[in-house]
Amino acid sequence: MDFNSEYEGFSDNAIRLLSAPKGNSKLAMAHFIAMSDLYDSKNNPNGYISLGIAENVLSYDILKEKLIIGNDETAAAAAAAAAAPPQSLTQYSEIGGIPLLRELIAKELLQNHVFKGYKPTNEKLLVKKEQILISGGATPLLENLFNLFCNQGEKCIIPSPFYPSFVYDAYQRFGVKVIAAKSEIFKDPLNKDTSEIIDFKLDLEEFEKLYNQGDVKMVLLCNPNNPTGYIFKPNEIKQLVKWCKNKRIHLISDEIYALSVFGGGGGGGGDGDGNEFKSIYEILDGDLGEYVHVLNGFSKDFCLNGYRIGYFYSQNETVFRYMLSTSAFYSCSNIAQYTAINILKDKEYLNRFIKTNQSNLKESYEFASNLLNQYSIPFIKSSSGVFLSLDLRACLKYLPNDTTTTTTTTTTTTSTGTDTDSTTNEDPFSKEIKLWEEIFKNKVFLNSGKLCYFEKPGFFRLVFTLPKDFIEQAIKRIAQVYNSLLNK
Repeated sequence: MDFNSEYEGFSDNAIRLLSAPKGNSKLAMAHFIAMSDLYDSKNNPNGYISLGIAENVLSYDILKEKLIIGNDETAAAAAAAAAAPPQSLTQYSEIGGIPLLRELIAKELLQNHVFKGYKPTNEKLLVKKEQILISGGATPLLENLFNLFCNQGEKCIIPSPFYPSFVYDAYQRFGVKVIAAKSEIFKDPLNKDTSEIIDFKLDLEEFEKLYNQGDVKMVLLCNPNNPTGYIFKPNEIKQLVKWCKNKRIHLISDEIYALSVFGGGGGGGGDGDGNEFKSIYEILDGDLGEYVHVLNGFSKDFCLNGYRIGYFYSQNETVFRYMLSTSAFYSCSNIAQYTAINILKDKEYLNRFIKTNQSNLKESYEFASNLLNQYSIPFIKSSSGVFLSLDLRACLKYLPNDTTTTTTTTTTTTSTGTDTDSTTNEDPFSKEIKLWEEIFKNKVFLNSGKLCYFEKPGFFRLVFTLPKDFIEQAIKRIAQVYNSLLNK
């Protein structure tokens, strides 16, 4: 590694991070620019509208009644509880999470809701609190799993499109590489640039091809999928598990949107209600074995992004022992844990919240999709999560060709010396980035398909879980850009 006096005394890993290419600075800074000048219908009608952050603000009215520790029937008691929380909250709690919360997650949240009441015939496979680990969010758990299963430079396969930050989570500190297993199925496979996406599939041939490149150590499956809201088919998941076990590689099932399912299209272009969500636990009859593990949290299904509560479930005692032994580095605050306890211990409230939130999601999705149809903007139907994917490929051809190129250099060393071959190619996603810039100029922030590893350019993730006036104004602004290009 080249020496730079600016990094004197730094570790190789720190220098690797600080020396990494910056990428597209506009994409990187867009969120912060938007947040500094946010839209307000009365006070800042020309401000930015961010549809790029996966937060659900729809269910706060019902959520807030459980955000005070020790809440009861009277406002006075609630205020007193907020002012003077139990002394135990100021003290260290058990490593791995407060036992009561671990038990509530095991027996109530997972067994009765995420796993839909499924009970395996073998009672030894019922979820136990000793198999649950609480953390300060799902992200540090996932990062630690990358570190557990992969050495620096080794690889994790993730079905694409996928959540962009998975790449960051894997690589930033531990140097693990993410490789995308394409899952899009196009109506006309020979004309993918314009043909609609009609479905998604976990294609084992694609996984095998990537595995044969070497150094694959784990698979991460996000189901329901971010960014599409698609729910993968149970039989395909079962086959993927079998494939992983045969290769002796670990599979992480990220189910953080498990309770954010609302129907109304299954992802892809189908007209049905989508695939029914089944946790990998239910798909495998409760027997996760040594190679399958579940990742989840409260950020999405309970609209608690800022509380940073994640949890991990594994039947592999050695894996769990490692995660527990390192959990002090990402422990969850007692205040946050007791908030989760407050939610889960009230079964009537828990059922009511889940149903209300799913109803709110469905209503907001239908509101957004009706507006998109009104403005003739194509999109991929969703059935879960807080987002859908716009398909704006039709207007890409009206954008100017990219004048910049990327150069790929291949160096081959032989017995006679070293040969260098350089080829220059246009970035196929350059027009998508230009379109993203035009939309951002019109004060709307979206996630680009390039960052989500869509196979073809022109797709954008849109988060629809904002107030209706935000959604209406944002889609109107997107339509102005999209339709003005089409009408050139």
